[in-house]
Amino acid sequence: MSRTFTEEEISELKEAGFAASGTSRSRILSVLDLLVRFTDERTGISASEIARVIGICSEKPTSENAILKDLHQISESMPMGIRVAIPGHGENIGFRAVNKPLSSEEAILISDVLGTSSFIGEGQKDEISSKVLAFSSDYDVDESVETVFVDRKAGKDTDAIFSVLHAASRAIRTNERMAFKKQVHLMNGSTIKIGPYEEDPVAIVFSFGRYYLEVMHVDEGGSSSPYFHRLDDIVDPVVTGKPLSSYEKVETLRTRVVADTRQRIDMFGSGAARTLFLKVSGSHAKYVYERFGHDIKFCHIDESGGDNVVGFACVNVMLSPTFFRWLFGMGGAVKLAKPKGKRWVGSFPNAVASDFESCIRDYEAAVEGYKAALEAAILQMGSEERQRRGNLD
Repeated sequence: MSRTFTEEEISELKEAGFAASGTSRSRILSVLDLLVRFTDERTGISASEIARVIGICSEKPTSENAILKDLHQISESMPMGIRVAIPGHGENIGFRAVNKPLSSEEAILISDVLGTSSFIGEGQKDEISSKVLAFSSDYDVDESVETVFVDRKAGKDTDAIFSVLHAASRAIRTNERMAFKKQVHLMNGSTIKIGPYEEDPVAIVFSFGRYYLEVMHVDEGGSSSPYFHRLDDIVDPVVTGKPLSSYEKVETLRTRVVADTRQRIDMFGSGAARTLFLKVSGSHAKYVYERFGHDIKFCHIDESGGDNVVGFACVNVMLSPTFFRWLFGMGGAVKLAKPKGKRWVGSFPNAVASDFESCIRDYEAAVEGYKAALEAAILQMGSEERQRRGNLD
């Protein structure tokens, strides 16, 4: 299809100074500009239409033959790798810019991703998007995502997260240890730095709108375990140049990143993952699937209670307030279950019988954390109620 410009579109081009100089040297740039901005694989512009638009904007007569000469010159020189598709005899599709650095669809995709990112400021989004969308046709721009309100939490320099991402990526790529500090925001609005930390980087993970750095943490006893740090908490990252403490163990963790991420991080925790067992009523199995994924396998399913089917699931989670709130919200239909023995633990596809003692410790830690969270909430409610009654008196 060959495009015809409306009077309004030509007026907007003219107001923007398009083809204002009217020289033959600038004309070829104007032709290229029209092709890049207003054509794609499906839609072109005829030479006569290009001559008409440039003639109106430059206020100088522009011949179709001159434009045809410019089009063939652009086709031969291929500036920026752009090739001009020349219509065949009898085709009414017009001249089109193809092999652009970005296709129209790619440019819009990048713009859409930028527009929905919570890690880039609004001004920077607009600036980059306007440059990227210069490679898309007007028809496709109409299909792009409009302004999206992104919930950017105040108090965090989220733009700085990319410097941490770059350092972490380099450390992972070169298999070197990474040193950093963590920034803590206090209630009075000030910030303090804690650390330093020096860890073996495993992978960068993006989950539920946040970036995490998975590391292999080695404790004082020499035991290693996966640990997660939120990237927007990390400051002063340094690639130390030191080799990983155990390349083989880090590589083993890297093979499990995709499988483990959904369970470990989606509870917004920060720290070591715990292996826990949940006793789940059949009516609430859907909520476990929603939270932990449909690759969860329920074991030891008991259907003897008629409609009250009960099963057990093994999950890896952070002991975070989000997890405890989720557990409390299940109203007793999902409970923490104490591991019943090595054989019982080994019957779950994502658990290892030899880890039975570790599973017991994880269960006890979860129970203590859950109790502490509930007791703190109850005490707070009691304190507020007493204060309210005192105010009434």
